[in-house]
Amino acid sequence: MLQRIIALLLSSVNIVFTFLGGISFEQYDVFENVVYGEAERNIMDIYVPDSAYKNEYNGIILYIHGGSWTSGDKDDMADKCKQFARKGYITATMNYTLYTQENFGKVTALTMCDEIGMAVDRIKAFSEEKEFNITKLAVSGYSAGAHLSMLYGFSRADESSIELVFTANQVGPSDFHKEVWGSESLASMLSGVEFTDEMIASGEAEKYINLVSPTAYVTKDTVPSILAYGGTDMIVPSGNAKRIKEAFENSGAVHSYILYPLSNHGLKLDPLCEMEYVNTVVQYCQQYFGY
Repeated sequence: MLQRIIALLLSSVNIVFTFLGGISFEQYDVFENVVYGEAERNIMDIYVPDSAYKNEYNGIILYIHGGSWTSGDKDDMADKCKQFARKGYITATMNYTLYTQENFGKVTALTMCDEIGMAVDRIKAFSEEKEFNITKLAVSGYSAGAHLSMLYGFSRADESSIELVFTANQVGPSDFHKEVWGSESLASMLSGVEFTDEMIASGEAEKYINLVSPTAYVTKDTVPSILAYGGTDMIVPSGNAKRIKEAFENSGAVHSYILYPLSNHGLKLDPLCEMEYVNTVVQYCQQYFGY
């Protein structure tokens, strides 16, 4: 009973903080359904604060939605875009092609990363068209979107047409080994490779598991990253938080780790941790965007 009362109080506090966080500072324009590719879901929304029109240069945060790689929409990240547009940063939220059983092997985590790269290319062209001079990029995501944010950010920073300077990730799957998830099924889905018993026994499957696991790409040179996880998450197993944290600590790469101790996958029961997360993103913007 006491835990329920505490949870209700925390939820009330969270509502207050959410309200305060929504107070408008800057006004912004929204460019909706900007097309970045030929696929049906290759569209994004771009939020441009008033200050961006007169800044000498700008950074942008590209948000990637969750939904288990099979569902979700760019609108799911609209509140984040608005929140940081009000703080003076250009933001964007993108759709990407979703996985289905019918497109197994054709739509993978790697093709989703390809689409992130295409979206970044379109942002660069958009910046040139509107004369926003976007010179720095951050990628950010929630859940499956955080997985894609990390996978793209850790493995493709050198390929980005806009300099990628940090990632910010909440409850992102980071490692698809059986010890973390209980099976190799997600690694098979995301890599597009049907694992056989022989592949698993011989270790051949390992290269495909690593191919889609952000932890496998972490080195001392990995872009600075914010990593946030829920202490009671029943959807993304705790091994994901443990392994990505260890990967960053062991490599010496710059990172900030934030644990929401009471929260499950939705991160709703730790408003102070959410404030810390938002403030950390602002600090990274100030440091790596330069304003």
